[in-house]
Amino acid sequence: MQKAALFLFTLFSVGIASAQISGEFDKKANKRKNTNQFSDKKNWGDAIWSPNASHYRPLGWHIDPGITYMFGNSPQDQSDASKLTPSGLPGYYLEAGLEHLFKKQGKIFHYFDWGLGVKHFGGQEKWKDASGNATRGQFNFGNVFLRAAIHNVAQLSLWNFIDQSIGLNVDYRIYGGKPDADYTPPAGYDNQGKLVAQLNYSIGWGLKVRDGFFIVPTIQTPILTAFNWNGLNPSHKWFNSRYQPAIFTIKFAWLFPKKGCNVPTDPNGKKQSEQYQMQ
Repeated sequence: MQKAALFLFTLFSVGIASAQISGEFDKKANKRKNTNQFSDKKNWGDAIWSPNASHYRPLGWHIDPGITYMFGNSPQDQSDASKLTPSGLPGYYLEAGLEHLFKKQGKIFHYFDWGLGVKHFGGQEKWKDASGNATRGQFNFGNVFLRAAIHNVAQLSLWNFIDQSIGLNVDYRIYGGKPDADYTPPAGYDNQGKLVAQLNYSIGWGLKVRDGFFIVPTIQTPILTAFNWNGLNPSHKWFNSRYQPAIFTIKFAWLFPKKGCNVPTDPNGKKQSEQYQMQ
């Protein structure tokens, strides 16, 4: 799991480095060539919002429905006489919060978001002893959470972009998490505490539906659990195994209209959106 966390962090670093290199290339190209104001320049900073062309403010709200899954890994108690097999169960995720886009477009970070929500996790552990007898225990619990992240955006085309982020989530268990009365782990219970603080990484593929509205399917996973600390392993403890949370969401984000600005009345907004995207 440490290798997976290192891979995700390296992926984020490579994305940032690519954005910096491309940004410098775009600047040099623009100096050499005067282009029409509606040409496709693929600016990293303007991938989802342009301070001059957009009819919307760099502030808005978002709602993120999704599902969760706990990938079982690295059982803590393994011996030749028994075998533990951890696996996940699907759960739900729902978050709502605010988007803060940076007015001064940088090369690395383009916006900040935060949200409050609730999420449900589930999993199971199968124990097969030396005699071949198998038992199974399940866990299910729900957390309220606060999440905040800073994002890097890489424009792919007029309508699509890659969205990466590094964030922090703080979770508190509000229901479930009780011992399974039908299961006794071979080494006793060793479960995650009610309060969890984690550093997380996410990557998503974004769609600009129109000026001021974008959709981003995203996958998120923790890369470091600061509390309860377990070295560099970001996964959760349950029974005698560990489980890596994965959260699959779809972000729907709307920006607020600028004060005194007449937002295009065309319901599809296609012409205005195309001009905006090509800034």
